[in-house]
Amino acid sequence: MFTGIVEKIGVVESIAQTNDSLAIDIKVNNSSYSLGDSVCVNGVCLTVEKITDRIYSFSVSPETTKLTNIKYLKKYNEVNIETSLTIDKLISGHIVQGHIDTTSEVVEIQQKDSSWFIKFSIDPQYIKYLIKKASVSLDGVSLTVNDVSKNDFNVMIIPHTYQNTIFKNYKKGTIVNVEIDILAKYIEKLGKPDD
Repeated sequence: MFTGIVEKIGVVESIAQTNDSLAIDIKVNNSSYSLGDSVCVNGVCLTVEKITDRIYSFSVSPETTKLTNIKYLKKYNEVNIETSLTIDKLISGHIVQGHIDTTSEVVEIQQKDSSWFIKFSIDPQYIKYLIKKASVSLDGVSLTVNDVSKNDFNVMIIPHTYQNTIFKNYKKGTIVNVEIDILAKYIEKLGKPDD
């Protein structure tokens, strides 16, 4: 589990596809992860498989490749990085599992004073999980939903978050990973006990 508070920005050193799977190497400066550690990369929980001088190697399964924006990454792209939740770690965001539900596309970006308004389109089947002032994880960042309509939702990004995550690289058409708040999914399941 994670908290949705990005700790570092990593840089893709290489990415290779074999059939429907990916192998990705990410450089993370000032880091000390160990083999087997869970690391959240753009909101995706990945396991450190190899370490070479602050370059961390991960395997991405076919299912994760299909569901996430990892497949669009290229060499030198930046990614959001967070280490897994520990018993003494402050939960400043919300509980993030690192299990992506879907992706969304940036359809509008506007600077408003020192913050940024960003609107995303989303498959209508996921709108029911998004309500005003609820939590959502976008590329691993814990955010508050600003507003929701039939086919889209929007958030406001404060200056600190904008400068210390990959939000600063977003443009219209950018594809982002979306993880719905797990509480919303549990509540839905409780309402349908026979599923």
